[in-house]
Amino acid sequence: MAVRPDLVAAQAAAWRHVTSPGASWSAVERAAIAQTAIAALDDTDPLPPWVSPTTAGRATSGDGLLTEVVIDAVYRIARHASSLTDAWYQAQLDRGLDPVAYVEMVGVVVAVAAVDGFFRAAGLQRPPLPAAVVGQPTGQHPPVESATLNWVPVAVPADRTAAVVQGLSAAPEEWDNVARLHAAQYIPVDEMGELGWTRGTLSRSDMELVAARLSAARECFY
Repeated sequence: MAVRPDLVAAQAAAWRHVTSPGASWSAVERAAIAQTAIAALDDTDPLPPWVSPTTAGRATSGDGLLTEVVIDAVYRIARHASSLTDAWYQAQLDRGLDPVAYVEMVGVVVAVAAVDGFFRAAGLQRPPLPAAVVGQPTGQHPPVESATLNWVPVAVPADRTAAVVQGLSAAPEEWDNVARLHAAQYIPVDEMGELGWTRGTLSRSDMELVAARLSAARECFY
């Protein structure tokens, strides 16, 4: 099966990104987060959302590198995203997760799920994650503030764009990574307003029909 070169490039870049140092997490921690997300997506007997893998004795490859709260959160985000609530998010902060680090963690999981979903849908073997790049967190974060449209902190100024757009803004490198995948697997963000946009044999209306059907099946918030 032939895969478009831009898709190959975007997915390879995403794989390298999730195993490289971030602002809040080291490269090895991010690689462990990615592996934990993959394990959750590969789980043939998934736990229900109210059962955490650490309490069930099913901690994943992140065990030893990641805390229990991170392992549990990553599993639920990857496997049961539609079950997340504001109360659940606040509970993760109460267990010790830093809110900005949480945003970066979500960005890693989202990228993994996007690449994994493509290979599953195409019936192709998912490429292995590359080895983690040596490096510690940069600690470079944009100024953030609370938002009325999101649970998580966002880059200032808040609430000037759609919630789905500003959701990862506290971790801009993660937003850039997801945006590259978005451009290759769907539509470039800055061209979303172009209703006549096409890709190959698919019209914009064709793509939106597929996107709406998939969103409904996945119980997407949007």
